[in-house]
Amino acid sequence: MTSVMVDAGRWEQGLAAHWRRQQTDADRARAWEDPEWFLREKLNCAILTPKQIEIAESLRDNAQTAVKGANSTGKDYIDGNLVLWWVFCWQEALAVVYGPTTRQVDHIIWREVRKGFNRANGALPGYMYPKAARYEVDGDKRYAHGFSAQSSAGGEGIQGFHSPHLLVIVTEAHAVEDSEIEALVSLLPERLILTGNPLVSSGEFYRAFHAKRQLYNCITIAASDTPNLIEGRNVIPGMATVESVQAMADHYGIDSPVYRSRVLAEFPDSTEDAIINLATAEAAVARTVEPSGGAAVLGVDVARFGEDDSIIYHRQSAIARKVYKVNGRPTTHLAGKVIELCQADPNIKTVVVDTVGVGAGVFDFLAEQQRQIPSVKLIPFVGGARAHRHQRYANRIAEAWWRMRQAFDILDIEKDDELVSQVTTRTYELQRDSVIRLESKVKMRERGAPSPDEADALAMTFAVVDAPRESVRHDRFAATTSTHPLGFTDERYRDTDTEEMPQ
Repeated sequence: MTSVMVDAGRWEQGLAAHWRRQQTDADRARAWEDPEWFLREKLNCAILTPKQIEIAESLRDNAQTAVKGANSTGKDYIDGNLVLWWVFCWQEALAVVYGPTTRQVDHIIWREVRKGFNRANGALPGYMYPKAARYEVDGDKRYAHGFSAQSSAGGEGIQGFHSPHLLVIVTEAHAVEDSEIEALVSLLPERLILTGNPLVSSGEFYRAFHAKRQLYNCITIAASDTPNLIEGRNVIPGMATVESVQAMADHYGIDSPVYRSRVLAEFPDSTEDAIINLATAEAAVARTVEPSGGAAVLGVDVARFGEDDSIIYHRQSAIARKVYKVNGRPTTHLAGKVIELCQADPNIKTVVVDTVGVGAGVFDFLAEQQRQIPSVKLIPFVGGARAHRHQRYANRIAEAWWRMRQAFDILDIEKDDELVSQVTTRTYELQRDSVIRLESKVKMRERGAPSPDEADALAMTFAVVDAPRESVRHDRFAATTSTHPLGFTDERYRDTDTEEMPQ
């Protein structure tokens, strides 16, 4: 009888353990699918901002995430709680937190980790070390660890972290050396997140929003994105407030780099030789322009190298969209796509084709098939050819890019990370004779900048004028007016050097 009772007791214990495992497995699956649920239900996060939820979901959905934020916008809070989320989601997992200083890792990020663990009130497994930046669930199989450049001898201690599910969080990424971020990337993490302030226009963190933008899901948190500023009252203690933002404006001025970085979460405009600055490019992504009809133009950039892409951009007035991207297909395929697009959209009246190298084959095929698109004008484009305004531009590609630059203030572009990366990365120089010359693609490759395929295609949509147009006299004082390339008449767009309007 006693033996039967013991067996029954063991059976009940085993059943209970099995039920707990099922519950844990279900919770892990739900936590992965819905990180907001985990943060609210398991960690008892009373208030989460939309941006913090966006960061959590980006970590779930994207291999690499970059977050630039203004001061006091909740970056450290969400980073610390996501450490616990990651370790909870997997039976084998490692979350590594790395930063420039011991203070940032041990006393700021890990403070949020501990607070989250304590708020869970027993809902999380494992042991939280009281002083060290470490949390363990199953020894070296499932744990989280934090350390800094100071504690790792400048990055030498980064090596040796491995896990089937490895998360790397780089806090204060703007202050972490490139070599250290490279060492962290060499660990081959399943997820990488760079979090910092946009203080310096250089380094890997900066490149994540520019030259390497296509590799990251980029998130910006301005002070205006926080609940305290949205509601005009102190909803979350410790976050940016209306008063703190006003104090920054009064002290530094709203046009200062400090205000731009610490309030607007924008990088300072120290890259004065970039064709288009980041703020202008991001404004074009956010802008919505109502369609106004009129003729449309296609810009066709044909790939010259194996890694480059052939791109077709469509622009109608101020609205520009990438309509096709392909790699490794014959010229007849690309030409056929151009014909297909023109036949589908009767507004397309002009097609500009890059005819350097293999692009000549695309243009020749289109010319042979002109009867299929009789109302479309085909224009060959040679970037190195003499510019229409050769006293101002070194060649036609510089002229086309400059016209694109002048139009960017009113353009409506889609969220095209490749395009934004390219236009904010390519530089120009003003030669002795005041002629504008673009940075060569060879130099761009040498410094790791992306090939400007999308940007070249869009720029070619501004290369549709065969010669400078004459200004039209309209009053007795010989004042003139001209038409903006997008159909606007506005003195803001007059070239300050040539006194001409862009065309």
